[in-house]
Amino acid sequence: MLNMWGEKILYTNVIKIKMDKFYLYKSGRANKKFVMNMPYYGHAHHFGSLGMRDRTLINDKKSKFYLEDEKERKRVIQGYKNRHGSDNINSRHSPGALSWHILWGGDTLAKGIKSYEDRFNVIVIDKTDEVYKKK
Repeated sequence: MLNMWGEKILYTNVIKIKMDKFYLYKSGRANKKFVMNMPYYGHAHHFGSLGMRDRTLINDKKSKFYLEDEKERKRVIQGYKNRHGSDNINSRHSPGALSWHILWGGDTLAKGIKSYEDRFNVIVIDKTDEVYKKK
């Protein structure tokens, strides 16, 4: 359900919960892919190593990281999970959680964003066609 400002609201019994709204941009940092701007908290988190493959790229036929063989894709995904399973993936603020869910949580960026939204009960606005500029 949306309120009059277009914000998603979850009703549980009588309690009304307003969901946080975050904004995903391309990072302006030379070594990072994305940045999640969290206006309510007054900060942003850069994540994803630029130049490294991720699940969204190994499934994208236009990407230089595309892997045609599905078994090989699954092997790479499992390798990432094995290497990063002990990262802090339970905090919405953790770059590890951002990478785990957004870059490795689905075959496309949209599916990864959905994974992050579902896990942390937030709304993510995809602005990846823009580079983040701190205000």
